[in-house]
Amino acid sequence: MFVKKGAVFLPGVSLETIEDRYERELHPKAKIRLQCAVLRKKGKHLPFISEVTGKPVQTVSGILRRFEKRGIDGCYAIKQKGQPRKLSFQQRAKLKRIVSQSPEKAGLPSKIWTTKMVRYILNKLFHVDYVVMQIHRLLASMGLSLQKARPEHIKANKKLQAEFKKNFDEELKSLGSVDTRSYFWTKQHSSSNRTS
Repeated sequence: MFVKKGAVFLPGVSLETIEDRYERELHPKAKIRLQCAVLRKKGKHLPFISEVTGKPVQTVSGILRRFEKRGIDGCYAIKQKGQPRKLSFQQRAKLKRIVSQSPEKAGLPSKIWTTKMVRYILNKLFHVDYVVMQIHRLLASMGLSLQKARPEHIKANKKLQAEFKKNFDEELKSLGSVDTRSYFWTKQHSSSNRTS
């Protein structure tokens, strides 16, 4: 599409108005766009404007078409909304309440939360499917951090461990059945508790 030039480019706006706006503009991208508009209003060709601004001819053409479409405010980019949230704020609050308790209370056969279990809960309760990385971001925003249990030592004395576990109370015994090869989710430590 051909972009008009000279007096017919932005017919309702004078060259002085565009130049004044250019002088007052602080945003660097908007300033370059206004420079394109000033040069086009002066009747300059696209290759010349491209050379002066350092932008490709196609980019300059797009900038000028935006001015024709939106007027002098075409120098500013329109804020993009992005993809809508899959979970509402109420659903996120409900998920936070669920993962702040034991998975057993949610009806799952485990003592700790794994990413797969959270994905299952999201699908079962809210009928949404997240990729693993997005589940990580979601849980991190809820104050949880991904942890990995310490691996079992190859030369560990099983007999001594069994004797030690016999003396655990009932609540602590459940920790002995944790799969030490899987990652699990737990509350984040506050920055004041960390040592540097």
